[in-house]
Amino acid sequence: MKHRAIGIGVSCLLLAALGIFFSWAKEETGAPMPEPSQWGGYYDRPFVLELSAPENGDIYYTTDGSIPTAESARYQGGIEIHDRSQATNVYSTIQNVVRDWQNYTPDTTPVPKGTVVRAVFINELGIESEVLTQTYFVGMDPPETGYTLSLVFEYEDLFGDEGIYVTGKAYDDWYLSDGDPARMPVPNYEQDLEAVAQAELMDSAGDVMNQPVGLQIQGASARGAAKKRFTLTAREEYSGSQTFDAALYDGVITHSVMLKDCLPEAILPELVADRDVSVQQCVPVQVYLNGEFWYTSYMLERYDNQYFRQYYEVNNRILVKDGEMDQESLAALGLDVYREFLYWVQNTDFSDPEQWAQMQQETDIQSYIDYLAINYCMGNYDFYDEHNYVLWRSLYPGSGEYEDMRWRWCIYDIDVMIWAGDDPGFDDHAALNLFTDPAVYGIANTSLYRALKGNEDFCRQFVLSFQDIVNNNFAPERVEQVLEKFGCDLDWMDGFFRRHPAYALSHLAEEFDLTGTLETVKITAQNPAGGTVTVNTSQIDLSEGTWSGQYYTDYPITVTAQANPGYRFAGWKGDSDGTETTITVRLDGGAALEAVFLPE
Repeated sequence: MKHRAIGIGVSCLLLAALGIFFSWAKEETGAPMPEPSQWGGYYDRPFVLELSAPENGDIYYTTDGSIPTAESARYQGGIEIHDRSQATNVYSTIQNVVRDWQNYTPDTTPVPKGTVVRAVFINELGIESEVLTQTYFVGMDPPETGYTLSLVFEYEDLFGDEGIYVTGKAYDDWYLSDGDPARMPVPNYEQDLEAVAQAELMDSAGDVMNQPVGLQIQGASARGAAKKRFTLTAREEYSGSQTFDAALYDGVITHSVMLKDCLPEAILPELVADRDVSVQQCVPVQVYLNGEFWYTSYMLERYDNQYFRQYYEVNNRILVKDGEMDQESLAALGLDVYREFLYWVQNTDFSDPEQWAQMQQETDIQSYIDYLAINYCMGNYDFYDEHNYVLWRSLYPGSGEYEDMRWRWCIYDIDVMIWAGDDPGFDDHAALNLFTDPAVYGIANTSLYRALKGNEDFCRQFVLSFQDIVNNNFAPERVEQVLEKFGCDLDWMDGFFRRHPAYALSHLAEEFDLTGTLETVKITAQNPAGGTVTVNTSQIDLSEGTWSGQYYTDYPITVTAQANPGYRFAGWKGDSDGTETTITVRLDGGAALEAVFLPE
């Protein structure tokens, strides 16, 4: 035993020494990644790609997405790069990407295609370099906005018998035999499987990011579609980093993103950036699989640990999705604090001032109101306590602003606008009273709303905030400015955003038994550059010198002026002539105010 142990120890030392040697040899004796004569991107005309590396070895390459090895084609000259769009589709022709695949007929119409080149240098000692991965597009224009996302992978990892994208061998054997539903295997794409892919993200100037990532199928019912969504995740075991190498969203460092095809989620972050809810930043992408065009989509952030570190400086958080706490938090606390919170909500009378005060300690009430109002303004009724419902809080108390252990809400999965027209019984989505019409889902079917509606202070705050969001965040002219960035206008989805505000305010009055009249509030500014004006919870847009909104007279509004540096607030004119920065205004017959800002 002693000699065996010594032998093992010597072997370990020898292996360690060899590891150090080969690591040194790779760096010192030359195994650099091949260098291309031209980097991946968009080109007007065909060209010959040349690869260079030291002379003490050979370059091997592939053009099908597979990782090159010494068994791959040896580079002996140039590689022809041209427009491959008329070549036969590879991935679009695969059938077993849906359950009933024998009755699925893929579209064989040729789609745009680029050329993926992967190359490795292997020196005379057999030491391999890192793999070069570049995607080239010839005779095509880059997208006008957003990025191109080229996903490069081994065919078997996605479309082989065990691939993450297909039904899989076990399912197919069952499907082609008796097909007894009681013995149906779960299709591969409905399981939590992961493949490794190289994610090459580029704009018109070339690569923004080129990094190996974990690739998963994303979504619930969407997994059954032939063109499936993906989740991309940065993992240390693949790239040496838990975050993406590039800041994908205006300086934001990201751990994971998902691809979705929903324009409402794309426009929302800009519309509600000033509200007290979490939103997922989004950017358009054109997606290619090993060079073959797949779809145009939107790349959204995910509500993961990195998200809350980035935006809220919270390192330990509880995330609740569809009524379930994340397992990491459950393990840390040893109990389900969200279920306890929900039980308390469902069994408490919040008209009691003490209970209302406790609720304000437990939750960010403004966040919850914003969450409900924004979902309403987006026409979303596809949520309730245990469906498409996401909230969070810090796991432990701390000194940071958001480490107060109060629940806050996240906007999530708001694609109803795309498919609501197929919902039987709902002829006009814009006219739906989302407080009452949807029988199963929506605002009225969330426990917290039902409980809080019995509190007068909550009702006042809800009504005022709802009107603020309708008049500011979802003012048709503001929505149109955002839609134009995505090539749409207010006629999109039957003019939903043009017509919906009037319906929303009417439904609000019905829901809260408002008896006042709807009046116009008009605010102007003398010297608009001199300061800002906030109405209740919203800073209004005075860039044109004038703003107007509609409010019910049941509750007075609160208006606040704030001078910018170099200016002072001199007072109000119109229906108020005081000098206080914050005033309360009753709305009988409407109101007209002018904020006066003067240079210091």
